[in-house]
Parts: sequence; structure tokens; C-alpha cells
Amino acid sequence: MNKIRTAIAPCYRRFARSSAAVASNAPSSIKRDSKIIVARSFATRDNDDNNYDYGEPSSSSNSTADEKRGRRVWRAIQDTDDGEPSSSSNSTADAKRGRRVWRAIQDTDESLSRICEQQEREGGRMKQSQLGVLREDPHEDMRLLMENFTVSSLASAVRDREDTLQHCATLLSQNRIAELTKILNPYERQFILSRRRSKEKILDFRGGFNNQNIELLRKGLNRMPRTVSTAYSKRAGVVLPLCNVDGIPCILFEKRSRRLRAHPDEVCLPGGMVSEGDDKTIIQTCLREMDEEIGVGSESATVLGVLRCNWGEVHHLVGVAVTPVVCYLGDLDKFQLHPNPDECAECFTVPLELFLDRDRWVHKQHYAPFFTGGPHIIWGLTGYIIHRLVIDLMEQYKVLFDTR
Repeated sequence: MNKIRTAIAPCYRRFARSSAAVASNAPSSIKRDSKIIVARSFATRDNDDNNYDYGEPSSSSNSTADEKRGRRVWRAIQDTDDGEPSSSSNSTADAKRGRRVWRAIQDTDESLSRICEQQEREGGRMKQSQLGVLREDPHEDMRLLMENFTVSSLASAVRDREDTLQHCATLLSQNRIAELTKILNPYERQFILSRRRSKEKILDFRGGFNNQNIELLRKGLNRMPRTVSTAYSKRAGVVLPLCNVDGIPCILFEKRSRRLRAHPDEVCLPGGMVSEGDDKTIIQTCLREMDEEIGVGSESATVLGVLRCNWGEVHHLVGVAVTPVVCYLGDLDKFQLHPNPDECAECFTVPLELFLDRDRWVHKQHYAPFFTGGPHIIWGLTGYIIHRLVIDLMEQYKVLFDTR
């Protein structure tokens, strides 16, 4: 009996950890004020105020060039009411105020209230769980199983697993512990991790994007499962722009102008609705919109592929079937962006490494994820697309970044 207890002890320990995780997520903790959760991302704001480069010397003596690497902001040039550009003195004063990257969010409480009115911000950070079949997260595990395997193959796997469990129960009843241990050992955590590490492919971003890792991303996009989806009358496309800033791999975002009627003052990716007369493909739509909004032409973008998302989920978020197209823009240090002030208030970059940090994401069931690690909160459709990029593409590899 002592041997039996030893054999099943890991199962009891895993069950205890799972029970503790469930208890920690009781309704009393979930129903806390959403502003408390939001405040986590802003509590360290003062430490990151000088981490973004506006093209000016830093006002802080403690700020180092290394802290600003990969963080860049381009602001749209606004005209005065007379149609003339603002004076240099006013521009200088505004630029000094703009040294603080969080300037775009004038009032924290007001901005958070505006966001929370549209999407309730509750829940906790990404939950840790058991290893699962393909992924640790149970929802991701189920989604990948359903999207990558047929019903017959899943049914066969369930049948095989049931046969294995019945055989293990028979061995246990006959006290054949050695044979039982041999069957169950491969399901131990250490052996599962060992098998998964042996199949790991390395995605090396040390030194930024280069031909090798760009090609791996292209192949990864082409291998993504092609899910059957319903045709939608409203189609749109967005560019997911990858780039290098100071040798750091980054993603470029834009912040919409406050004067726009739809989604004003929100973080988004370059893109827009399909023009039936002008656009032959969704890629043409994306490149045309990016040129109009931030001045990056098609000649400066290398198309890597389409990030295949669930159109049903996307349509639920925005009412339009949006196709994300992943492009590589190269080294942004070599040219200056010129945001269109009618559509875009500013452009900014966020290092890719930050998106792989789970502590910077906030999740709530039935809502798109929130990313809190940049100068502005990334949420809604943009948060959904970036999160899909991370879990569907980046986490397929062992990703390496430069150590600071």
C-alpha cells in the first residue's frame, strides 16, 4: 500500500494545487472594483515615464539610453485654426510636455472610466494551469484540439485514453505496481516537459529582426490552420507592422485622432475597410490604408502572411470581419514617420519582448485581452490580434531576446 500511495501522490498534489487555484478565484475576489485592477498597470508609471524617446534629450539625469531602446513615438503635426503651423515656441513647449510618454492619457481616472464603460475590466492575470495536451491553458488547449484535429481522430484518442485508464485500474487491483508505474511515468510533468523541449524550435530575436527569424515567422504564418468561416458582407484589413528600433524587435501602433467619430483616441493598427473599386485583395487594402494613415508605402513593407483569426470572434468584437496582415517594415531608425493628423494622433512602438510577459496582460472571460505594458492600454480588437499573434505564433517557438 505504501507503494501505491507513492505512485498516486503526485496526482493528489496536482489536485490540491488545482483546488487552491480555484479557491483563489472565488467570486468575492472576482467582483472587486475594476479600477483596482486597472491601477496595477499605472502604479509603476512614474518609473517608465522617460522610457520613450521623442527625439529630444532626456530631462532626467538618471535616464539611460539603454532604457529607451525600442521605444519611439511619432506625433502628428497639428495645424492652427488659421491653417498655419503652430509657432516654434509653442511647439517647443508642447514637446517638453510630451516628454512624458503618458501625456497622451491626460487624466488616468477619466481614461480608465471611458475604457471601462465600453468593456468591463475585471478578472485576473493569465492563470497558470496544468500542462494539458498541447497547451497549459485549458481554453487554448481545447481550441487547438478542435481546430487542428478531426472529430474521428479526437474520438479515437478518447477511446485509447479510456482503454489505458481501464488497464491501469486492472493493474492496480492486481497490485502490479511496477507495470503500472511504467505506463504512467510518461504522463509525469518532468517527462512531458522533456518531450516538449526536445521538439522546441528557437526563434532568435537577439539583435532584432533579421532574414532568418523573418523567414521562420513567414513559415509559421503559412502553417497556421485554415478554419472554415462564414462569408461576411463587411470586410476590413489591418497591418500588424513589425520593425526594428535601436536593434530591438518591435510592433508599431497608432493612436487614433480625437476628432474621429468612430473609436476616437484609441490605440489601433493601420488599416480600414475594403474598397471594392480600388482593392483587388485584402493585402492591397492594408497597404493602402497604412500609406494614408502613417505615410509608409507598399515599397517599404514586406508582407509575411495573414494571421488567421476566428472571424466569428472578430465580428463579435467590432461587427466587421477583419483580416490581420503581418508585414515587416525594416529599421525605423532610417526614416521618419509622418502621421496623418486627420486620422492619427501619434505612432509609437512597443518592444516585442513585452508582449510575451504574461504579467502585462489582463484577461476577463468573454472579453478581448488587455495589454498594460505600453504607453497606452491596448484592448479591444487590437488586443485580441496581438494576443493571437503571441499564443498562435510566438509561443510555438523558444524565443530569445537580448539580455539587458
